[in-house]
Amino acid sequence: MGKVVLGNSRSDHPMINSPFLSDQQRTLQLTFQNINVLHSDGRKILNNVNGLVNPGEVLAIMGPSGCGKTTLLDCLSGQKHIDSGYIFLNRDPLSKKWRRKICYVLQEEVFFSGLTLRETIEYTALLRLPEKMPYEEKISLVDRILDILELKSCENTLFGDYMNRGLSGGEKKRANIACELLTNPLLMLLDEPTSGLDSYSAISLMKVLKKYAKKEQKTVVMSVHQPSSQMFHMFDKLLLLYNGETAYFGEVRHIYPHFENIGVAIKQHYNPADFVLEQIKSYPDIRGKLFRAAKESQANFINRNCSTNDYNHTNTESYNINRTVNKNIHDSVLNDLIMFPQSGYKYPIEITNDQMLSKSTPIPDEENQQLWVDSHSNFSNCISNENCDWLDYPTKFHTQFQILSQRNFKEAKPRILSKLNWLQTIGLGLMAGAIWFQIPRTEENLHDLQGWMFFSQTYWMLFALFGALNSFPSEREVISKERRSGAYRLSAYYLAKMFGELPLVITLPTIYLTISYPMLGCSSLKLFVLMLVFLLLNTIVAQSVGFFIGASCMDMNVSITLSALYTLATQLFGGYLSSRIPFGLSWIRYTSMIHYAYQNMLILEFSEGPPIKCGVQSTFVTCKNNGTEFIDFKDILNSQNSYSPLWLNTIILFSFFLVFRTLGYIVLRYYRCPKS
Repeated sequence: MGKVVLGNSRSDHPMINSPFLSDQQRTLQLTFQNINVLHSDGRKILNNVNGLVNPGEVLAIMGPSGCGKTTLLDCLSGQKHIDSGYIFLNRDPLSKKWRRKICYVLQEEVFFSGLTLRETIEYTALLRLPEKMPYEEKISLVDRILDILELKSCENTLFGDYMNRGLSGGEKKRANIACELLTNPLLMLLDEPTSGLDSYSAISLMKVLKKYAKKEQKTVVMSVHQPSSQMFHMFDKLLLLYNGETAYFGEVRHIYPHFENIGVAIKQHYNPADFVLEQIKSYPDIRGKLFRAAKESQANFINRNCSTNDYNHTNTESYNINRTVNKNIHDSVLNDLIMFPQSGYKYPIEITNDQMLSKSTPIPDEENQQLWVDSHSNFSNCISNENCDWLDYPTKFHTQFQILSQRNFKEAKPRILSKLNWLQTIGLGLMAGAIWFQIPRTEENLHDLQGWMFFSQTYWMLFALFGALNSFPSEREVISKERRSGAYRLSAYYLAKMFGELPLVITLPTIYLTISYPMLGCSSLKLFVLMLVFLLLNTIVAQSVGFFIGASCMDMNVSITLSALYTLATQLFGGYLSSRIPFGLSWIRYTSMIHYAYQNMLILEFSEGPPIKCGVQSTFVTCKNNGTEFIDFKDILNSQNSYSPLWLNTIILFSFFLVFRTLGYIVLRYYRCPKS
């Protein structure tokens, strides 16, 4: 494994010594200005929050519960709309393509419960690491991350859910971080990553993040509720919030003199994080002083922090960004925001009211200056070129389809082919075969034979439809998280969902027909295969309807109600249970997949199977007038109002399949897309 080169230095971090990075080490500066977020009732969740995080720094967002920490992270990740303000990643405003280079570790652990920890991380590596990176190196990287985060001991444990115990809360938290560290992101946003961890594990994790930020010059922003003293001093900067307002923003080492300046001394041998939270929550007068001091010193701090003597800088022209500027004007402003003079890289970072501040973006050292400028030149190219490779999907469509198909198959297999479903299918096949065992092929038993066909088609239609209802709702959070990260295309996931679960969907109906149909007296292999094909076609079409309803509703109660109304209505108005159908409602039968699937079974059974003998008191014209021994299969079909040929019914069923699959994709693509 090669090492990642940063200037003339080489990384020794085992987690990130991998050639999957490009030759040029890219860095990212995060600036957020005057962020305001309003609640639906008009209350301010965030009120003029500002901040700046340079590459190599760790910013901690701290404050009591409900102060707006998670909301701010949602805004910085692009998952939540801001009512006013600006978020810049280097020179570029936050956009969809940039979000693919940001990792956001949520406070909740969102994973497939049926996969093991190792399987989850491996699938993430195969999807989110570059196509050109060899498979062996991806797996090697997974092994190293599991070692670093101390997850080797539980790598083969299922994630589990509320019914099946799996990983512990702390293990899920570290697994969440492991999935994001795989891609070596430019910006890491973590929502309380140490919650649920013991003190040792929390400090170990913080050391990994700190080293990751420093060695690779990456930007890390994390929210913490009440860190230990040791962890508190590992942060570079602190943003202290209370009720959405900034009480302090600056370097952690300046927290002591800052409090002394407002007349409060942090006690010795006292956790400064605990002391700060106690003061801001318990004493309104101190809180007011902090708010006033933050407003006065925030702009000065940012200007001082960004204009130190360690960096080359020249005077730059100030730019005024109008909040209501239209897109064309905004683009022209952005083109001027960043310049590349010989002495360095210029970037105006703070705009507050009438005061314009500008700065030189930090350059790590003289040796890395040219690399820094070249790296950010790539950002300039990406803004003008929407097809910038490193901001695009990491893998090709066929790779995404292949990996997602494997994952969907593995995740759905325990659910679809559970022991309970096997027992139900085998038991039902035996019961159906026993009820209709060796049924005589006579006119008197014609109705019984039709009953088996109607029951078989209806049961598997309902089984597939209701089984598919919970497919998308149960995966919604996982898929939304992965889509926001830019791991794959929705079309690849949707096709993989269709084909990956196909072998599982057809297994149980095949077992049922294999048991029950021969018990009825079927001895023709050709007829058995044809009956199986059309039973499976009906099952897949029903699954398509279930996918569409499940994707549209995302609520199981609503989905079940709509599905029940649809299936029961098509059976009632199909004429199978009653012939007294109002003339104006008889058209409803043509919207039912059962109508066409049942007709196909009738056509196959009576045209390809053994003939049906006429009864003593036959009701068929051919038996009474012609005196024939067997009933013409066309007369049987006519008596069942089956007038459509086999090919037409098949085309209509395929049309059902295509229409509902397409509608399901449209719903997921345009109506159930992740919030951004």
